[in-house]
Amino acid sequence: MLKRVFEDIQKDKDRWLQSRSGDDFEQRFETALKKYGFNRIFKTDIERRAFKKIKAKIQNKRSDHLIENPFEKRKEFCNCFIFQPFGSQNFPDFLIFGKKFLLAIEIKYSKDKAVKPMWNSNLPKGNAVYIFGSYLFKDITFFVGGDVLPMREREDLIDFFEEVKKHEYQFQKDKRIELSVGKIKNERGFNVYIRRAFDQNKNINKNAKIDYFNHPERINIEKKVFLLLDQINS
Repeated sequence: MLKRVFEDIQKDKDRWLQSRSGDDFEQRFETALKKYGFNRIFKTDIERRAFKKIKAKIQNKRSDHLIENPFEKRKEFCNCFIFQPFGSQNFPDFLIFGKKFLLAIEIKYSKDKAVKPMWNSNLPKGNAVYIFGSYLFKDITFFVGGDVLPMREREDLIDFFEEVKKHEYQFQKDKRIELSVGKIKNERGFNVYIRRAFDQNKNINKNAKIDYFNHPERINIEKKVFLLLDQINS
């Protein structure tokens, strides 16, 4: 069922690329889910404690394992989805409830001529599926997060900012001590603020292949999405 949505994206790319914005694309994706047999549910349909456990697993930055559907034996929680389960600004855009597993799907759609997604403060998660499209570039692809960012590299990037945050906390602690003993005044409240942001570029590896549409492994990576989708409803 879910597989048919992605087959439709491949076969009718021009129709999907009529979306002028990410919101338009999300609406189109939701319509396709319903067309191929998925029902929309809401987080209020799930007991709060159970939903909290699901959220922790889905948003675990260091996980690359499939997450079991805790409601596998309840038909109303199979072949359904929640749109923006944790809010409009938070990952993922869609939470899919398959027969056996849960799957997070994130839409990365650009109205510009982009060849790579904008990641901002989030890295691609190893057990999630991403759909990346460019309206002006007229192309669309999809991939599993773990196929574009190996776990070792993901953990290094996560650890970097965790260390930076420790330095930020220590700096502020030291300044509060200096303030308490009169070494500084801090009358205007100047402080440091570390903003976490991730990007793909060639600063580390000049031979890095950052164009998702022309990547030599694109076809194989898209095939791996279909293999994952087979597991979700197997």
